Formats: sequence, structure tokens, C-alpha cells
Amino acid sequence: MRYGTSSWAPSRSATATSIAPPITRMKRKLARRLLKQCGRGLSRGRNFSSPPRRLWNSDHGHVIEACKDSLKKLQLDYLDLYLIHFPVATKHTGVGTTASALDDEGVLEIDTTITLETTWRAMEELVSMGLVRSIGISNYDIFLTRDCLAYSKVKPAVNQIETHPYFQRDSLVKFCQKHGICVTAHTPLGGAVANTEWFGSVSCLEDPVLKGLAEKYKRTVAQVVLRWGIQRNTVVIPKSSKVKRLEENFQVFDFSLADEDMALIKSIDQGQRTNQPAKFWGINLFA
Repeated sequence: MRYGTSSWAPSRSATATSIAPPITRMKRKLARRLLKQCGRGLSRGRNFSSPPRRLWNSDHGHVIEACKDSLKKLQLDYLDLYLIHFPVATKHTGVGTTASALDDEGVLEIDTTITLETTWRAMEELVSMGLVRSIGISNYDIFLTRDCLAYSKVKPAVNQIETHPYFQRDSLVKFCQKHGICVTAHTPLGGAVANTEWFGSVSCLEDPVLKGLAEKYKRTVAQVVLRWGIQRNTVVIPKSSKVKRLEENFQVFDFSLADEDMALIKSIDQGQRTNQPAKFWGINLFA
């Protein structure tokens, strides 16, 4: 199974309200599909059932405490998957908080005493302690991923990155897959309205090529984009607070895109990142 759903950005109450109604129906569909696919393997043999959590930037020096804090909040004994959210350690602002400390000029306070290797060693300790079953990375480029593979004893199971038709990142995706790292697309639809409002980015959902394919397959543009992500062997985790959209986003397993249409979508890549935290941090981590 190469599908999930993201609850990032909407309020907790909105997320709970939107996800609760369709969740039972989704579970039934997932169960049937998992039974069909179990003989072929699931996401390289990994089936994550508990919600994945991510280590925030300011907790790189407090990995074990931050993980235990997440477990307490979720009322769980362990996590199936725990990710490093961004490849940067910042000034500590308190365990479990997501505040970003900025200096007098509004620039992110980066902690230069903590290396990513040090953070990863602590992540590996979580596995040894039985607090986490698998560990992974997020927003890592090829070089950071390569370095992680070089110094790790426990290899990263996942690299969660922004990737969609306008930001396809084929080299990174193929590199991860070659080395057994499952690629998860955290912005599989290009961020749509939210990222357009926040960062001024252009949504791929308005692209005429994708609209033409949606008409051809009698699907929504979002369904075509999600199906494209699945067929390139990435895990897609679209976000929505609307029940109808959640259900529509799940209806992507009863059709396939032809090879020529996959190639057509490949041709519209713009190398355009839509998620730009530099707007809030005063520094471009992806420069």
C-alpha cells in the first residue's frame, strides 16, 4: 500500500471531525486491499500502523525525551516510525514544542554544536530501547541521504520529501529507492491553496496537461496526480480537512495511467518547490 493521509496544518478539532466519518469505510477498504497485496510485499516489507511522528528541529539534542513526549501524548508504548523533520538542529525551545527561535534579525537560531550524525545516533538508540520500530529522515537531499547511509548502523526506512508533478525530483527519488529507502511525498498535490496563499507558489492542479488527463480518465485532477505518485512507487499522503476530498483522494486504486501519460506528466516538471519555510525562518535551508 502506497497511500496515507496527512493531518498537518488543520486544527486538531477540524482534523478529528473530518477524519472520523470516513475512517471506518477506509479501514475496510484498506483491509481488503492489504490482503490482496500482502503476497507482493507492502512498501518494501514495511507496514506502519501507528501514526508516524517527527523530531522537531529544536529537539535534536533531546531525541529520547522528545520521542517519549510524543508517546505520552499519543498514549502509545512505541512508534512504528519516527522521522527527523528537517536536517537542521536549532536552539532548544522546550521538549515537544514546535517554536522556532529567531535572532534579532529574524533569522533561525541554528545550533552548531549538534551534527546530523549525532542526532541519528540518538535515533538509533530509540530503536535499541524499543521505543521505535523504524526510523527515517525528512527533507533530506541526495547528499545528506548519502551521508546518512554512510554513518548509519540502522538505515533510514523512509525519506519524506516534497514531490509532485511540478517538483518531481527524479534523481533523489531513484537514489532513495535504489538504496531501499521508501520515499513518502508529504506534499503530493503541490500544497494547493494553502501553499499558494502562504508562499505564492503555483499549484500543479491548474495545469492544462493534468486537466486534460483528468478529463480523459474521468477523474479529478488530484486523483490523477495521486495515481501518478503511486505509479512511480512513492507513498502519497495528501492532506484535507474535507470529508468529500478525503474520500475522493482514496479512490485512486481502480485505474492506472498509461505509460505515455506518465511520460507526459514527467514533461511538465518545473523544479518548483512550493513549501518554503524560509519565509518564517529568514534563511533558505535548501540553498
